[in-house]
Amino acid sequence: MKAKNITRYTYENTDFQGWRVSIQRCGRIITRYFSDLQCGSEEESYRRAIAYRDEVLRQMASHRDDLPDYMDEELRHVQHLLRERGNAADTTSL
Repeated sequence: MKAKNITRYTYENTDFQGWRVSIQRCGRIITRYFSDLQCGSEEESYRRAIAYRDEVLRQMASHRDDLPDYMDEELRHVQHLLRERGNAADTTSL
């Protein structure tokens, strides 16, 4: 199982075994752990981690207009540099 923004933790010398969701956007890091023990199984903790990640990304996408002003300025700067260099790139996903 491999999924973006999700990491498996299975260290022999710790009590925790489970999944970690970590998403970084606009200088903020959102991290949450999903324990196999608390969720009942490795598969269930993975399912919950994926559901959580998808919900966080969905909310971030729906609040794109609420980006801080400095992000708008940074995005405009990147778009300007791309136009100067003649690169036709879609920066709407930045």
